[in-house]
Amino acid sequence: MSETVIIRLGRDADDPLPWATYADGAITDTGRAASLSALSAMRIFARDDVTVAAILPGEVAAYRVLPAPPRQQSKLVSAAQLLLEDELAAPIEDHHVAVQRDEASAQIFAIDRSIIAGHIDRLREKGVTLNYLTVDFACLGGSEERAILFAEPNRLVADFGSHAFAAELDIAKFALADRLAALPEATVGVYAGGGSFSDHSRYERLGDGNDEALFRLAGEAIAERRAINLLQGSFRAPRKNVIDVARWRRPAMLAASLAAVWMAGVIADGYRASRIAAHYESEAARIHRDSFPGAANVDIRAHARGVLGAGGDASFLLIADTLGKALVQHENVAIDRIRFDRTRNMFVFSVRSTSDGEISMFQETLASMGATSAETGGYRRSGAYWVGEMTVTI
Repeated sequence: MSETVIIRLGRDADDPLPWATYADGAITDTGRAASLSALSAMRIFARDDVTVAAILPGEVAAYRVLPAPPRQQSKLVSAAQLLLEDELAAPIEDHHVAVQRDEASAQIFAIDRSIIAGHIDRLREKGVTLNYLTVDFACLGGSEERAILFAEPNRLVADFGSHAFAAELDIAKFALADRLAALPEATVGVYAGGGSFSDHSRYERLGDGNDEALFRLAGEAIAERRAINLLQGSFRAPRKNVIDVARWRRPAMLAASLAAVWMAGVIADGYRASRIAAHYESEAARIHRDSFPGAANVDIRAHARGVLGAGGDASFLLIADTLGKALVQHENVAIDRIRFDRTRNMFVFSVRSTSDGEISMFQETLASMGATSAETGGYRRSGAYWVGEMTVTI
């Protein structure tokens, strides 16, 4: 079971910290820590298999949508900075700009760097490492056809797809009126308590505007990667190399119980195993002589490593290193299978990505690293992913 701990951060470091755990599509536990020290003392943060996510109040973020964004990531970031520069109260250099693509547009967020760094540092001092950081309005899942409002006692969070905001009520009511007037056909779902938003037929009440409702929305958005992860660039979260130990526990116990029986047969099998090993060794030597007559008397293992690492022909070691470095820059791209076509001296990748644009950017990154790639029949939509194949040569 993949579990996520979600923390709701306040504007001030001394604010209480509501939290929840989310797993398998549901909130499994909730609470409210009086301080960061009390929160970090929770035993769940000592586990390596847990994703730690945090939600910032939307007031700290500037947000815009860029239609038809450039495919190259560096150009997209430059366009994002230019788009937001005139709307920020401080120089763009003081802000962290994060982007998230979909098939037709890119969501652009800008936040004061000191805000992100401050929260990350305070959590890290208490032994808590963030894997995901987002803002509350990015979790609502609204659109221009179906807007979502989240009303709290003193503030309103709204997502209209191409526009989203969070603000105190006396300010939010003006922004809300403008957006509703601009989208007369849109339906509006509302999370609110009491009689709020109940006097207009356009509003559909979806639930209470409380922490648990927001945590559920955030858990779904984070699990589906719909909510922006602000930990990009210099704030990128460390990759987690986690082995799921629990599912190996029972096989390990069975292996331990059979160890004594196995040891009893080791001595008896030793002679037979040595004969099999000798046979394999002689067969390997024969195959090596037939395949590489010019290197018949060299060590087979050393020669194999030399062939794999050679720079002249296709090098698996080189392609693996290049591939690994390129994938680090494109977390939405995955390589499911690699084949080597000996007749054409090239590798064939089976590629999977959340968008075809991301695949194109991945190819540009490979090109910048000296690898030439080309698609082999285009990419097609399969469920939530774009899949296809590309050839790669070094």
